[in-house]
Amino acid sequence: MLTEASPAPFQPLPEALRLNRTAWALCGLLGVVLLAIYFPTLRWTTQILLSSEDMAHGLFAPLVALYIAIEKRHEILAAPASPSMWGVLILAVAGTVGVIATLGNSATFQRAAFLASLTGCIVLIGGFPALFRLKFPLLLLLFTFPLPQVLYAEITAPLQSWATFFSEKVLTLAGFSVLREGNLLELPHYRLSIVEACSGIRSLITLAFFCLLYAYFWERRTSARLAVVALSIPAALILNVTRITATGILGETNPKFTLGIYHEALGWACLALAFGLVLVLHRGLRYVYRSIASRP
Repeated sequence: MLTEASPAPFQPLPEALRLNRTAWALCGLLGVVLLAIYFPTLRWTTQILLSSEDMAHGLFAPLVALYIAIEKRHEILAAPASPSMWGVLILAVAGTVGVIATLGNSATFQRAAFLASLTGCIVLIGGFPALFRLKFPLLLLLFTFPLPQVLYAEITAPLQSWATFFSEKVLTLAGFSVLREGNLLELPHYRLSIVEACSGIRSLITLAFFCLLYAYFWERRTSARLAVVALSIPAALILNVTRITATGILGETNPKFTLGIYHEALGWACLALAFGLVLVLHRGLRYVYRSIASRP
């Protein structure tokens, strides 16, 4: 016989979990179905993330998204369950897009269909309140999408020209004799070609991703979060010009410092400097905001 001081034989599930056992079962079923349908797309995307230098940040996106979703689990379970049939409509639209994308061999729309299907499952099980709480993890999953080739070409061309132009100006101010021909910089002892990989699009997306995470975890105001992400754009452009200029100077000194591990180390160092620049600017903006807010 159990006395008042005896431990209970088992701990009952929280009320939210008891009420949502059916939802948990449906969640597991939908998860298996999504994995089965979109397995080729997910496998191909994973291979790209593991092999492409442009998508190194994409490996962190699903891990961070999963971490945030787990952190929000108590908040989601504590809210009243409000399944919505709008999820069925979203799933139908996503399925249609997925079929068309498969027939048209469009990997981008296949990934978009998977993300839309995941959104539909969330709405179907937890309603729009659950979707609202998980909107940021879903947004992070967009960073696993490689930039479509058509859009990539449209963006990299002007970025190449911009980077070449300003790198020439900086090298000239530094005292180097530079001749620019298109995206080629001719120095006295070194020829620097600004190819698509040097356009800065990779550093721009990577820096935006980490600035977005920083803003989410360290800021609560939406305007401040948007400001931090916006600061990543000029910081990435400055970073790219700095990297190209440093490459030109190192090439004049010793061309071996522009290849292999030296080139990679320079790129990561400049990325760290750009992120540091965003942090400094953010701290400065926060100081100005607090100074203005403290005025009578």
